[in-house]
Amino acid sequence: MSASLVFAVALMMPQGAPAPIAPAEPEMRVVVGDLDFARPADQDRFVERVRAASRAFCAEHLEIVTPDRLGDPAVCRIEMRRLAYRALPEAQRQQLASTGRFRAIR
Repeated sequence: MSASLVFAVALMMPQGAPAPIAPAEPEMRVVVGDLDFARPADQDRFVERVRAASRAFCAEHLEIVTPDRLGDPAVCRIEMRRLAYRALPEAQRQQLASTGRFRAIR
């Protein structure tokens, strides 16, 4: 719901009525706790998980991630993979970068 629409709904509600609750933004989650980023095989697992998670997320939430580019799932997947990489701690990002696997995420 857009901010202006939420505001309009609040204006139309009777005095004292509870305000509408904005829906929570969807999240893409990737499990990394079981991975050792010093091991190339685990780095590959991370890349696979991010690719799978971004495909699933964008299949369901494409319009949220790319509202100005509707119908282009590739843009959504690229953005979500970028965000997943940026969410890693610096040490893990450096390990991925040193082996070149960060390129596989893009």
